Amino acid sequence: MILDPDNKYIRAINIHAPLAGATILEIGCGTGRMTGDMAEYAAKIVATDRDEAVLEQAKKNITAENVKFLYTPDGFANLPEQSFDLVIYTLSLHHISPDQMVDNLHHSGTLLRNGGKIVVIEPGNGGSFLEVKKCFGAGSGAETTIKVAAIAAMKNLAGWELSPTYRFDVDFLFDDADDFYNNKLPKYQEIPAEKRSELRLFLQQHTGSRGIILQSERHLNLLIRKFL
Repeated sequence: MILDPDNKYIRAINIHAPLAGATILEIGCGTGRMTGDMAEYAAKIVATDRDEAVLEQAKKNITAENVKFLYTPDGFANLPEQSFDLVIYTLSLHHISPDQMVDNLHHSGTLLRNGGKIVVIEPGNGGSFLEVKKCFGAGSGAETTIKVAAIAAMKNLAGWELSPTYRFDVDFLFDDADDFYNNKLPKYQEIPAEKRSELRLFLQQHTGSRGIILQSERHLNLLIRKFL
């Protein structure tokens, strides 16, 4: 599986928060899929995650000299204030406990220099990948409630202005059906036979010369400090 083979994430971020020469704090880097792309533009990235095992994998995947990794078990980066130009939540805000989301965003704001921005990328509500999640239980399952909490947290961040939501699509590229099952539906054989037939047909409808391509909508928001 290849997530975002055409680098649509980076294009979307660059439109609204240019990465070139920026010092970036990445919240929730995971295995470093977006970290590596951002490193091609940024002056420096500190990539954080609460999952130590995942962070170790990111360290193996990303060897760029301008990237440093930081384990943050509580989700808060203990770093000097006013150290960054951008703080980017890469599909991670909705994984923070709802009662800590506002505090986490506020803490991130203290780490920004004047004029700095918080960039929040969250799952959207459309695309063929969402269809396969809803109908067949693929991927991480339903996230509606926590996505709503993430939006509320951004709206409730005192002293910050929330931008409109910018929507874009990214692709999941799978070599074939087995690649899809292994990565997104490992319990495929437990699905009833009739449902498996529906899934095979669905995947065939999204198969082309490159393989199986499933799209997933993403929402990008900016938080910009208000100056009174």
